[in-house]
Amino acid sequence: MLVVDDEPNHCEIAKRCLEDSYDIEIAYGGEEAISKIYNFNPTVVLLDIKMPRLTGDELVKMIKAWKPEIQVIMVSANLSPEIKEECMQNGAFACISKPLNFEHLKQTIQEALNQSSNRGPHSPHSVQSA
Repeated sequence: MLVVDDEPNHCEIAKRCLEDSYDIEIAYGGEEAISKIYNFNPTVVLLDIKMPRLTGDELVKMIKAWKPEIQVIMVSANLSPEIKEECMQNGAFACISKPLNFEHLKQTIQEALNQSSNRGPHSPHSVQSA
């Protein structure tokens, strides 16, 4: 799983809360995320919407065009119905508001993994640990 957020604290909190269940890589921006996707090949990307330069709403379109099998979960502190609708139209699997409820997030990640496994083989980096 890849966590993409320009706020290092958000990345570190997400990593601590999820690393017991998933292999986690972190990217601190859209450009770094592209490199991590290429090298790490995650099944799920947790993607902040509002980032400088390459934004999450631009990056989700790129990910879905390049690797449509990746499930993208978008997160935002300012998630309006309009933003959520746009993200879903751009190919996001789900949109979640910050601050994150990690139990809800884990459930959403599992749903994304299930969806991904229904579409084809998934990366060993994102298989849930027993």
